[in-house]
Amino acid sequence: MEILEAFAVALEALRAHKLRSFLTMLGVIIGVAAVIALVSVGQTVQSNIVGEFAELGPDLLWVFPGKADEGGPVPTAEGRLTLTYEDARAISRGAPSVSDVTPFLQTSIEVAAGGEKAVTTVIGTTPNLLTVRSLRVQRGRFLEEADLVRRNRVAVIGETLARTLYRLPTRAVGRTLTIGGRAFTVVGLLAPEGGMLGVDLDDRAYLPLTTAQQLFNINYASFLFVKARTVGRVGAALRETQRILLREHGDEDFTVLTQSQLLGSLNAILGILTIALSSIGAISLLVGGIGIMNIMLVSVTERTREIGIRKAVGARRMDILTQFLIEAIGISLIGGILGTVVGLGIAFGISSTFFESRPSLAGSLPIVVLAFSFSTLVGVAFGVYPAWRAAGLHPIEALRYE
Repeated sequence: MEILEAFAVALEALRAHKLRSFLTMLGVIIGVAAVIALVSVGQTVQSNIVGEFAELGPDLLWVFPGKADEGGPVPTAEGRLTLTYEDARAISRGAPSVSDVTPFLQTSIEVAAGGEKAVTTVIGTTPNLLTVRSLRVQRGRFLEEADLVRRNRVAVIGETLARTLYRLPTRAVGRTLTIGGRAFTVVGLLAPEGGMLGVDLDDRAYLPLTTAQQLFNINYASFLFVKARTVGRVGAALRETQRILLREHGDEDFTVLTQSQLLGSLNAILGILTIALSSIGAISLLVGGIGIMNIMLVSVTERTREIGIRKAVGARRMDILTQFLIEAIGISLIGGILGTVVGLGIAFGISSTFFESRPSLAGSLPIVVLAFSFSTLVGVAFGVYPAWRAAGLHPIEALRYE
């Protein structure tokens, strides 16, 4: 039997049972779509995170409480209360390679103003956050040293929070804001920052660090921002920060990360997550392969007499093997094509809706090729046994089969 004739016979068999063929393909479609969608969305998230953190500047260091495990990127919970305002001042005084240090005390709490309420992020910090984070004040002013010394109840808020509480953000300055049952005066409105990791950076209220510590009855910081004088002095700034904190604490209960180290840690975490999610899609492909084997075995049983007739008129073992193998591969190929279309559609939809970006076609192409090739391999692997079983039928026994 010519290969084209075997192909035509296989397609005719698939057309004869359209619903059954589609349901068999469904496992392959879901598997391929899952792999492509999950990996493409993962790449989009990873790209966005890298871009967002890169915007903060390569001269920025992050100081987290707790010591990271050996070889691990994330600090442990131990020592989480150790970073203080005094640590920030010690680094600022004793590190020649550091231009600015600012502590960051962050929590979520309900705030109220003019009859409106909202749960927002409240941050206790110092005036130099304005330069460390390159923030811009749209109206009013930012925090000042006098606010820290006197523990003034003043707040600088983002545009999203201002719109929620006061309707018109430009009217927020000079109004009263209630946090934790205490009244604060809004002295500044920040220019829009946008979002990071799905968090709206404009839905925030900034308070003087000393005021926030008094309000929440705590004396530590969530983490520290350390800004090196130049990009070339980041390494020196890191060593100086570690030396000063070790001297202040007497124990290495902190973790200092450069921007590149933090991005590397995030990339490693996201890479592991993407692999785990892709494995789930691969399992779906294997389940689809089992479905192909099952339906092909049913097809062999149903067409036993047909196989007997073909063999009786001269069909060789290889002809029967080729015919049924082509059927199995055909199901996988069509399922792979449909799964690719569905997967790319899901990836573009999720990326556009939640991340306001589109997956890179160049980055998605290797995943598409890999998923499509794997689906074809599944068709071959799970189609061999049914095809071999069909080819091994004795013509006389096949003709007698009822």
